[in-house]
Amino acid sequence: MKYIFLDIDGTLFDHRKYAIPDSAYQAVELARRAGHKVFICTGRTCCLLDHVKDMDYDGVVAAAGAYVQIQEEIIYEDRISYQELEGIMEFCISKGVSYVLEGKKGIYMHSMVREYFFEGEGRERPGHEFFKQPAVYSMEDYDPETETIYKFCIYSLEEEALAEIEKEYGGGYQFIHSMPNEGSLHCVEVMSIRNNKAGGIRKVLEYYGGGMEDTVAVGDSMNDLEMIKECAVGIVMGNGDGKLKAYADYVTADIDKDGVYQGLEHYGLLA
Repeated sequence: MKYIFLDIDGTLFDHRKYAIPDSAYQAVELARRAGHKVFICTGRTCCLLDHVKDMDYDGVVAAAGAYVQIQEEIIYEDRISYQELEGIMEFCISKGVSYVLEGKKGIYMHSMVREYFFEGEGRERPGHEFFKQPAVYSMEDYDPETETIYKFCIYSLEEEALAEIEKEYGGGYQFIHSMPNEGSLHCVEVMSIRNNKAGGIRKVLEYYGGGMEDTVAVGDSMNDLEMIKECAVGIVMGNGDGKLKAYADYVTADIDKDGVYQGLEHYGLLA
């Protein structure tokens, strides 16, 4: 039996078609039928899993490793304290940097981010679909007394401002930079150095009594780096980040060319 860990965005979920390919559904079904356990392993928090709600799987590593759930049981979660967040938010605003907090119940969007992505009726910028999901709220809805925040993203048109945030907080946090389109907003995913996807995978293995030698990871972006490097088999999507492909054991086809199915089939994991 293998433990198979699948990223969502760009791996299972095709944002160009805004759907999961039928072949990916089939691959997950056949892998589980073959006796393997399949897990979602995503940077998304646990409140943003609607894209995979119609897929059968055995558990979730969410928030890039800060949250781990097996079936209905939460076996690990690591929050960022409000005291720490408050200082970070104030520093970001002082540098003209906006942010989105990612929590258990919702995603909390600073007004500057909303203004960028939603300029007016019919003038939404690319990427706005993410912020139209039901669990996305404004910062006015954030209640630190009742909400758990696992990670956050920072946004700016100026890379220099983001670099100042990273310089200030790089000792306790890791910063994963996206690759923006020309002239678009720069986004940096920020998470505690205590967590990454490989760490979440190890929590799953501890629960089952398994070992890393029985793991398979499939991903496409740099927040998948640790799981691609540390799992026994690291598969990178053809549409994935070129820097990540350097660490792959196998580069499969693009997401819209049955990449997940081809990758798992290549290693004989399908019934």
